[in-house]
This record gives sequence, structure tokens and C-alpha cells, in this order.
Amino acid sequence: MNDIYRDICEKLDWSVTDTGDGNIELEKYSPAGEDFIITVGAENFVDNVKAYAASFDKDEHIEMWIEARRSGTRGVPSARELVEDAQAIDDMLRELACALFEAELEAVGA
Repeated sequence: MNDIYRDICEKLDWSVTDTGDGNIELEKYSPAGEDFIITVGAENFVDNVKAYAASFDKDEHIEMWIEARRSGTRGVPSARELVEDAQAIDDMLRELACALFEAELEAVGA
């Protein structure tokens, strides 16, 4: 991962960790307080972030937390807050993917 991409991530409040195994871990808290973490391959980093953002399933994310609450996980927000939070996470991912893609285009002179 180059410094430009790291700077973009950090300016958008994503913590960046090189896991040392060819992956990059990106972490950010959602508005509802979820410690949201994604792991993508360092090679083709921008494409990997774009693919993750495109495949994020809000409904699946909501269902995961509703099931966690049913299983006894404490601190899970209300269904309404989960819906709003999943949309916010989707927006955060898309914002990151777009910013990285724009930087990639600038780097290749497009």
C-alpha cells in the first residue's frame, strides 16, 4: 500500500494496519459504535476495496446483528438503529472506494 492510499484512508478516519501476510486491515467505528473492520489484499488494494464496497450487503449485516442479539449478545442497538447504521457503513465504504479510485486515476494521469 502506498502512502497516498494510506493518507486517504486516514483522512476518512479509517485506521490502517498492514497484517504482514499480504493483507491490509481497515477499521472504523460506525455511527452506532460498531468497530467495523475489513481485510483486503494489499495487491490491487484499490480494486479490492472497491469490490468489498460493492459487495457489502446491508440486509445481511442487519440480520447478523439481530441474530447476535437473539443469541444473547449485549449492547446490540434497536432494529431501526441497525438499519441506519448499515446504511452509514455502506456509505463509508463507498466514500472510501471512490476516494481511492479517484487517487488511482490521478496517479495514472487519467
